[in-house]
Formats: sequence, structure tokens, C-alpha cells
Amino acid sequence: MAQIRIKRSTGSSAPSSSDLANAELAFTEGNDILYYGEGTSGSNAASVIKIGGSGAFCDLTTAQTVAGDKTFSNNVTVTGNLTINGTTTTVATTNTTVSDNLLELNSGAGSNANDCGLLIERGSTGDNAFIGWDESTDKFLIGTTTDTASSTGNLTVSTGTLVGNLEGNVTGNTSGSAGSFTAGSAANLNSGLLPAARIADDSITEAKLDVSNSPTDDYVLTADSAQGGGLKWSAVSSGGLSDEQVQDKVGAMFTGNTETGISATYQDADGTIDLVVGTLNQDTTGTAAIATTVTVADESSDTTCFPLFATAATGDLAPKSDSQLTYNSSTGELGCGVIDGGTW
Repeated sequence: MAQIRIKRSTGSSAPSSSDLANAELAFTEGNDILYYGEGTSGSNAASVIKIGGSGAFCDLTTAQTVAGDKTFSNNVTVTGNLTINGTTTTVATTNTTVSDNLLELNSGAGSNANDCGLLIERGSTGDNAFIGWDESTDKFLIGTTTDTASSTGNLTVSTGTLVGNLEGNVTGNTSGSAGSFTAGSAANLNSGLLPAARIADDSITEAKLDVSNSPTDDYVLTADSAQGGGLKWSAVSSGGLSDEQVQDKVGAMFTGNTETGISATYQDADGTIDLVVGTLNQDTTGTAAIATTVTVADESSDTTCFPLFATAATGDLAPKSDSQLTYNSSTGELGCGVIDGGTW
């Protein structure tokens, strides 16, 4: 029986185009690779094409299982369904485009105890970011975590900040300067460019309003008559809520008073108020500090009076009396313990 042998080599080097004729086959036993000389004319092949090796031929029509790692250096198009049964799928592209309307994560899970969502690797910038579902609390969760894509179960996530507009009912504590609160079954927050806030709901039986954090110095808390008498942050006139404006307001309150006997003048230059008290002609009570004149009335019927005297000849002195020095204004009699004519 005749034998047909193709060109062969015991090494592993591929043949060159000069080693093969057109349509000639060659086989390298060192690495079990089969080559084909491509060309239609001439004694030498125009090029050499690797067409397969041990177990490497691809069946173009029927099902086939191909083992070993495979690397495709160019585009790969799959017209049928693609099923990946491995544990990890790595996509190293710059951008990934998906035309599906819905992405189903954790598909086919029965009783589930794993948090599920999108994990964003941030490298050396900081902890990873997570947007997803917290299975232990049945709530959506946004924040940062040290967990990785290989983590399972209940992830440890530090609550992050959500920037955006909210619509619908909101429960729990809210803080910040932006947003508006309007009447309804629950608070409705509508964030806008103007940091304003308003509360108006007759159905609220218990509420707390924290006004310690005004949006800026250019806003004041005022009544909103157009919206049922609620409270809102309102912009003040140009220049803010400044010291000058406060002084002007207080000055106007003083200078516009209608009290009798007191005049008030606001000094805008230094922000002070001068108060001037007019002449007092009414009865007063208490002790006068210094009196230069005293109005004296005649007393002719009191049988026991006490004359006043001072402890020095001059100076601002308080008047004094003594029970041993008396005067009977009815009889004109002066009573005293001792009358001393002095010594010589």
C-alpha cells in the first residue's frame, strides 16, 4: 500500500514561503502545527498560513468542545446567545455599550442574603463607591466601602451624599439650606438655585424648625403670606443684613417714639443714639443725690418736730436729725438735752 507524506520538520520553526510550493502542506513535529502554502502561481508560496495543530481544528458545522486558553487578537462577533459559566468576567475596554433596556443582577437567585448593585473601584483615590440594594434592610443604599467585587453577604457601606432633585414623600431627618417644604401628606423637597425654605401645613401637630443655619447673610426668615402664612428664607436688600442696616432699623425705632419728655437722636456717623431727658416737673420718689434748693412749707400745728442739721459746715452732706433735739411748732418751744455755753 502506498504512503503519502507531507513535508515535515522535527523542529518548531514555521516554514518560510520559499520552503513551500503553492498548496503544499507542512508539519512541524516540535509543536504539532500544520501549515499551508498559499498562492496560485510560481514555484514558491506567496505566504505561509498556520491552519491548525493537535486538536486545534475547528468544526465549522457541528457542535464541538474546544479546550485550552484561546486569545483572539481581532474582533469577535457572536450571532447566537453567549453563556459564560466561569466565576469572573473581566472587561478591560475603555467604554462598554449595552443596548439592553434592563440589566438583571443576581439572576436565578432563590433565597438571597447578598447585597446587590454596582461597585465602583476608585484605586488609590479612596474607598470604593457602591450604589445598590441593601438586602438586610430592604433599602437602596449609596455610599463608600472597602469591600470588593469578590465580597458577598452584607456589605459594610458608609452612607454617602446624594446630589440631585427629589420628588415624592420623604421621611426621616433632613438638613441643609436648600429645599422647600410645602403642604401635603409628607414634606416635599424641591432643590433649586435659590436657597429657600418654607413650612406651611395646618395638619402638622408637632414639628421642629432649625433656623441656626441661614443660607447666607443675604437671607432672612420671613412670613410667606402668599402661601398660607408659612416661613421662608427671603433675600434682603443689596448689601446683606449688615451692621449699618441693623443700626438704621434700631435708630428709626428710637427716633420715631412718642414718649413725653425724652428725645432720641440717631447719629448715623458712629451708629449711636443720643437720649435727652427734658425738665422734670412731676412728683418723684426716692432720695436725690444732690439738691441745691429745697421747697419748704410752713408748719404751725405739729407738736413734735425734729430740726435737721449737718455734720460739717460745707460740702455735699446728708441732712440728719436727733431725737434729743425737738421743736414744738404749736408753742414755739425748742427742746434739747444740754445747752453748753462753751469754755474760756
